[in-house]
Amino acid sequence: MTAETGNLPKLREVHVAGRRARLRPDKDLPRDELVALADAIAALPGVRRTLARPGTGSLIVETDRPAREVLDEITAEEVARVAPPAKGPPVNQVMQMGLARMDMGLRSQTRDGLDLRTAIALALLAGALVQIGRGRVAGPATTLAMSALALLDRGGGK
Repeated sequence: MTAETGNLPKLREVHVAGRRARLRPDKDLPRDELVALADAIAALPGVRRTLARPGTGSLIVETDRPAREVLDEITAEEVARVAPPAKGPPVNQVMQMGLARMDMGLRSQTRDGLDLRTAIALALLAGALVQIGRGRVAGPATTLAMSALALLDRGGGK
């Protein structure tokens, strides 16, 4: 595998910490190619050992010096191209997707009898009742009840 042919495998950093790195090829490699790549990396100076993990399709590189230096050397020696980790989606997008999945799961489990917004409103109302039972009507109970009613009003709860 040489740079002239453009056939260098591209490895993504999954994580790099101290003297250890986990790398994952951008495309699935057959077991024998993954092992051959691990052997090529293990032959570089400063590499203590390299483990091929065919089950996860990743390589674990343990080094005698900072792993970042060894990753640079993997590219310099034309064993592979090492790229930084892929950028993940924004946190708000992940949260929205998670909430949407929870809502779909709850609707599915209750045969559309309950949605996430209504379930949260019910939990807030239960909290308000607990606070009323403790004699805390003016503070927490009112706030919880108003939040629950606002959720029900805004979402057209069931």
